[in-house]
Amino acid sequence: MTMGSGNVPSRSETSVILEVSALVRRNVGEHERGAVEVRGETVSYELCAIDARSIQQLEQDTQCGRPDGNIMVVVPGHGQTIHGPKKLVAAAALLSRSRIAWCIDLIPAKGGDRSEAQAIARVVRESISAAFPEMEEPIAATLIGWSHGGGQALLAAEFAPDLFPQFLGVCPTGLVDRQPLELLYSFFLEATRILWATVRRWDWICLKDTLRVGWNAIVGLVRDLWNTKSVRRLVEDIGWAARNVASSPFGYTGEVVLLFGAQDTVVRWRDLFPECDRPQDIPKFLAAYQEKSFPLASRVEVQVVEGDHVAPEADAPSFVQIGLGLLEQLGE
Repeated sequence: MTMGSGNVPSRSETSVILEVSALVRRNVGEHERGAVEVRGETVSYELCAIDARSIQQLEQDTQCGRPDGNIMVVVPGHGQTIHGPKKLVAAAALLSRSRIAWCIDLIPAKGGDRSEAQAIARVVRESISAAFPEMEEPIAATLIGWSHGGGQALLAAEFAPDLFPQFLGVCPTGLVDRQPLELLYSFFLEATRILWATVRRWDWICLKDTLRVGWNAIVGLVRDLWNTKSVRRLVEDIGWAARNVASSPFGYTGEVVLLFGAQDTVVRWRDLFPECDRPQDIPKFLAAYQEKSFPLASRVEVQVVEGDHVAPEADAPSFVQIGLGLLEQLGE
């Protein structure tokens, strides 16, 4: 139970950013649409798969019947489609040991996040079986949840800890109870603050990412409304984003790494550690936090890094390097 120091292996920051940008520009990735049956309902999904393995690594994985390391599975934020966290998924593919990353977006289910969590596990199991038909031992995945995707990913990890032995939350909701309207209000304030700050400092790359993520969320919400034909279900989905999924003794037994943005006003690290005046004080209270929220987890680490709520996408290489380094899933 430690607060990560950030001393993890890292590649050249410039080279990683260039690789991620090139991968995003090429729009690399296989897209798949489907549906799975969970808890008595059909849950539709869309999956984007990025395979950044070299020919040599691909041949080696084929011989072994498994990848070198866990498959990265990204669960995007509220309303986002698979095109929202493009840089986050690309960075997960390029920087992980397996060099394989999937992004899964679900149409809001009647059963809420619990049904969607089971759907995530079902989709990942089926996708692993299809990608590695010759596997002799189970292949694991590392769940990466951003914003509302953090709460969904946490529930999926608890539902299938054998499949998901590691959880990486980047600015994740689902860790404290919030009022839905307060959560929405903080999101709009954060979006306005980020837009003004990026324009004021002429950071056009960050501005472009912020606008793209915002537009993608709007497109995703319209698509969800079209598919569900239910305003009520979309409102209930916002309610799920405001819930603390670990409010009762949480049964997840794997590793938990939580990364928060120091300037994030939507998902605030201080809500988890109100006793702390600064991030450096978190280790003093981490044992008590783990006992309350993740009593069965094998390890819990928390780190506060520079960035706001959009930073996991705008500065994806930094978040991924820190998170995968702490989980020992960072490639060479």
